[in-house]
Amino acid sequence: RRVVQVELDAQVVETSKKYFPAIAKAFDDPRLELRIEDAIAWVKREAANNPDSLDAVIIDSTDNPLVSIWTVEFYSAVRKMLRHGGVLMQNIEGMDSPAQLETMLRMRMEAGFTRNRPVTMTTIDYEHPYLAFLSSGRETVCPGPVPDAERRARPLRATLYSPALHRAALAV
Repeated sequence: RRVVQVELDAQVVETSKKYFPAIAKAFDDPRLELRIEDAIAWVKREAANNPDSLDAVIIDSTDNPLVSIWTVEFYSAVRKMLRHGGVLMQNIEGMDSPAQLETMLRMRMEAGFTRNRPVTMTTIDYEHPYLAFLSSGRETVCPGPVPDAERRARPLRATLYSPALHRAALAV
């Protein structure tokens, strides 16, 4: 087993090592193959050279992905890289961009990701729920929440944080 991380900018990795050393220690894991290059080009090349080679693809792009860089051709290449039963997870945007959500979903469907499940996430650094799509082919039912998801999703009781404080901090 291996994990391939394709990062466009080496500075992202170096910054992670400097400011998030506990997380960045994963870069030392021998199972990690770190590639510093354009991930879209890597996917297209990898799909041609190594089809059916991955169980999952996770795309963690910018907070507001540039729709123009994603294409049906790209998602078709991702689908080709996935083994039977493989899945694609990609963060998309807040739910306030319906046109972008529809475009991203349409491209996935055209590329053969016939099953798509929206996944909402709430994190301390975003005011509204964030949306991702978990996508698969017809042969795989995108898994739903784990049995204890409701218990685990209960809001944390923060003592030093509130949504009002968050909004005030961003108003500077």
